Amino acid sequence: MVFPTGEHERLAAGLAGLTLGELRARSLLGRFKLPPGYPAAAARLDAGEPLQYVLGRAAFRRSEVEVGPGVLIPRPETEVVAGAAIVALERWPGGDRLAVDLGTGSGAIAAALADEVPGAQVVAVEVSDDALVWARRNLAPRGVRVVAGDVVALGEPNQVGGIGGASGLSDLVGKVAVVVANPPYLPVGTQLGPGVAEHEPAVALWGGGPRGLDRPAQFLAAAARLLRPGGTVVLEHDATQGAALRQLATAGGLFRDSGTGVDLTGRDRYLTAIKC
Repeated sequence: MVFPTGEHERLAAGLAGLTLGELRARSLLGRFKLPPGYPAAAARLDAGEPLQYVLGRAAFRRSEVEVGPGVLIPRPETEVVAGAAIVALERWPGGDRLAVDLGTGSGAIAAALADEVPGAQVVAVEVSDDALVWARRNLAPRGVRVVAGDVVALGEPNQVGGIGGASGLSDLVGKVAVVVANPPYLPVGTQLGPGVAEHEPAVALWGGGPRGLDRPAQFLAAAARLLRPGGTVVLEHDATQGAALRQLATAGGLFRDSGTGVDLTGRDRYLTAIKC
């Protein structure tokens, strides 16, 4: 069977519950039939809707998370960021493995921490009502605590009514071993594909300011409040932002040992730093 594009082939495999290899093997043997829902799903794909939205799920590390309109689709580069957070959390004794995923979106990073780190206690924070629907759906089965809260306010110590408007975080200040985040970070002028620009939430993409550093800086301030001494922040960023974020992390004396990790393409992708 010949498909118009590779995405159409992946769509058919996903709808049929098959891997690409299984689909191709069955096609060679004449044993594959298109699932009944394929024509309607293919029409959505042809209209530019992301494959993951059409399927309703996205692969992330060892498992999948449900996704749809209103939530950022997790990317392969974020799997590397999650891996760095997993390594950092595993360094702590079992009873101290407390992690917070700021701006959790679909909950993909929080899910990976809960799935892959024995004894992990994971809290996921999200401000978007649309994204919270997906985060709760993905994280409730994993026992992850999901908190509706504003990361911007979380970095400000004198908020009324709890931290960032989320009193469910007040017990975590200064106690967290690892804070991980994939904040909005795209700089002005970043070119987006039509599937991204037209379908994924802009609030999860643009970092603010000409260099896209406003939102990452706010996430870093929130992490500084939550982390215990010796705790680690792992913060995803644009390939152009590594040096600026390393400097920002250490400038105020809140963090030490700042470094930049790379993704699978060798591009600068995430900040790591230790709370003083």
